[in-house]
Amino acid sequence: MTHDPNEHGGASLHIDAGVATILFNRVQMRNAMLQNTWRALPHLIAAADTDPLADVIVLRGAGGHFGAGNDISEFGVLRGNIAQSRAYGQDMADAMMAIETANKPVIAAIEGNCFGASVALAISADFRIAATDARFAIPPAKLGALYLRSDLHRLVAAIGQGHARRLIFTAMPIAAAEALSIGLVEQLVGSREFEAELDKALHAIRNGSPYSMRHSKRMLREIRGGNTPAEDDESLGWFVDAMQGGDFAEGYAAFMEKRPPDFRKN
Repeated sequence: MTHDPNEHGGASLHIDAGVATILFNRVQMRNAMLQNTWRALPHLIAAADTDPLADVIVLRGAGGHFGAGNDISEFGVLRGNIAQSRAYGQDMADAMMAIETANKPVIAAIEGNCFGASVALAISADFRIAATDARFAIPPAKLGALYLRSDLHRLVAAIGQGHARRLIFTAMPIAAAEALSIGLVEQLVGSREFEAELDKALHAIRNGSPYSMRHSKRMLREIRGGNTPAEDDESLGWFVDAMQGGDFAEGYAAFMEKRPPDFRKN
């Protein structure tokens, strides 16, 4: 299954071997995001999330760079147009929320530059794997622009107030090693091993329980949102359903029989 990138602001969806890859492919612009790209992302995420052939979703950029942020050439038309500026911000927010709330795990695979809005895009994923040559920066202060409040919320949840303020106020780029040390990425891999290590992580996710992934994602999101992690009838019901469900039956049997589990995908 493939979606034409020309119809989606340079973004395309391709599903193969259980992996749904959303590729940003504006290589000449280092994959800078257009408003059409933001508008397309919720549809691409929904297509991947509902496709029975896909177990995990990967976000990545073509040509050796994850993304240069927003395409500033589009910003000229926003000046003096309040309605269009609001629509642009809403399109971005909707795209990030679609990524964050997808039922399936979403992984950001980051190579090269990851700047501005592309950092916000990456932190809306479940976790980030970066190559050792990756660089990160949040430069809106250089433009007089602003991160969305929802993006700042995710950023602070990932790296804390101090590091968030430093990256935003200075707009200075940081190397991949520092991004790992402050929690902006969760795994750092040498460029030569990047594809192999990414495949290894995706394989591990694909072998996991879809039920566990789906409900763990929902509860982890609630915790990140600052909600009190108290149990209620709904969350306890999920726990009970897991214990009584087919995934746990298979996982338990596989553990007792010392074999890999074979979860039924749903």
